Amino acid sequence: PAIGVGPGNGPSFIERSADLKEAVAQIVASKTFDNGTICASEQSVICTDDYRGEVRAEMERQGCYFLDDAERAQLGRYILRANGTMNPEIVGKSAQVIAKLAGLTIPEGTCLLYTSDAADDPYSNEKLAPILAFYSAPDYKAVCEKCEEILHYEGAGHTFSIHSQNEEIVSYFSARVPVSRIVVNAGSTLGAIGATTGLVPALTLGCGAEGGSSTSDNVGPL
Repeated sequence: PAIGVGPGNGPSFIERSADLKEAVAQIVASKTFDNGTICASEQSVICTDDYRGEVRAEMERQGCYFLDDAERAQLGRYILRANGTMNPEIVGKSAQVIAKLAGLTIPEGTCLLYTSDAADDPYSNEKLAPILAFYSAPDYKAVCEKCEEILHYEGAGHTFSIHSQNEEIVSYFSARVPVSRIVVNAGSTLGAIGATTGLVPALTLGCGAEGGSSTSDNVGPL
């Protein structure tokens, strides 16, 4: 018998009531921690359509680089292999190194590579590197549906994070997203592994029945 776990592919929702500057700072710090190798790190950022411009502007202020369509296609051909698995050359590498390997030129000091509305492969998969997808949807209910879609594609039962001061919206998502752990107003990486929350400190995170795992808990010594 084995204790099974599984892949993370967690979206991070920035809701309008959140402190935007703080939310982006937490996401950047979380996704760049160990260059995104923690399975609980954010894999995508999502907001409502009417908030998209403000969120993107704040991300850019904090060192995020948004790829244009040509750059996105070029990087996409590199980060996944022909059989659909992740290219191991990107794992744990910085944004600058990944860009160079993919033949891209990005500004000095860039901490993350962002895509714009990449709703299909390869950006909808788990990426153990500082690369994220960026989505938006008409309202919070549509955002929730998008998050469910992403997680059912990969990462069901693992982790979701939300930045919001609206308890009703937090409750709405907590009742619907198919994950074992929801991190609220904190970076997903350190929150999910128990460093900044009350979860059992562990780097081995179960996905429960939803993800085909034997446990939904953080797998510690006990």
